[in-house]
Amino acid sequence: MPPQITIIGLGLIGASAGLALKAQEKEFVIVGHDRENEAVTRARKLGAIDKSHWNLISACEQADFILLALPTAAILPTLTALRGALKPGCVLLDAAPIKGPLLAAAADALSENTYFVGGNPLLARSGLTAADASADLFKEASWALCPTPATAADAIRVATDFVSLLGAQPLFLDPAEHDGLMAAVQGLPSVLAAALTHTLGQAAAWRELRRMAGVQFEQTSYLPDHSAADLAAGILPSAPFVSGWIDLLIAELQEWQRLLAGQDEQAVQARFAAALETRQAWLHTRARGEWEATPGPPLEKPSVLGRLFGLSRR
Repeated sequence: MPPQITIIGLGLIGASAGLALKAQEKEFVIVGHDRENEAVTRARKLGAIDKSHWNLISACEQADFILLALPTAAILPTLTALRGALKPGCVLLDAAPIKGPLLAAAADALSENTYFVGGNPLLARSGLTAADASADLFKEASWALCPTPATAADAIRVATDFVSLLGAQPLFLDPAEHDGLMAAVQGLPSVLAAALTHTLGQAAAWRELRRMAGVQFEQTSYLPDHSAADLAAGILPSAPFVSGWIDLLIAELQEWQRLLAGQDEQAVQARFAAALETRQAWLHTRARGEWEATPGPPLEKPSVLGRLFGLSRR
């Protein structure tokens, strides 16, 4: 039997992963599962999966590798439901933006002979929906991998090979470091977007403001295409990190307020210049993928996905 990869969650991440795997023309079966029939139908039409199961256990019980392309709040219930139902040696990789709490929960929820690796695809494009799924979504993007000291070396290698096969660059981070950094570049912008929209939406002049608002307001008020419940569930576990970044931002805004009140043209210009330089350098580096290499755990290098099923035969 060819090895089985199961993708749970067939939205943008899950469907794109399936398409990227199919483009490799490797000998494995891709099984999909999603609670939404529309998502399953779309994935089948795209050719992202070979077959699907409406039942979660049926989709996963023969899997050698599982990608959990789910919102943060849905991962723990899924892991709990799968406890005791997976093949020995099965490796699971998630795609949630928070790692610390999930890794702790996974350690309690899964059986000892299955392996969970925390992951997070860091896409370079925004505003995408499930309809934008493509085989090259992860090309030259980074995919954070956050193993713990207890994570099996073979499981880390399997996860590394998997994200490399999708076209992504593995980025190894300590789980706490990952969560602190994501709080700055995802949690804080989400709070800012919500706060800005709420502030202006509640203003007496909103009726006039909404007509004046253009592209800059649209970009600044952008929030991921998730439900309010999913957005809250994704940010609350990292609340201490986000709060720390909010404190730094408040101090920065107060400095802007002081400079503007004093009509300090030179200082305001200097701050704009520094921001423009930082942003342009970041965009240039991201476009070229010229990130510094991050050392990963010392692992014996197999062929791509060569050890995908070796865990169950050790």
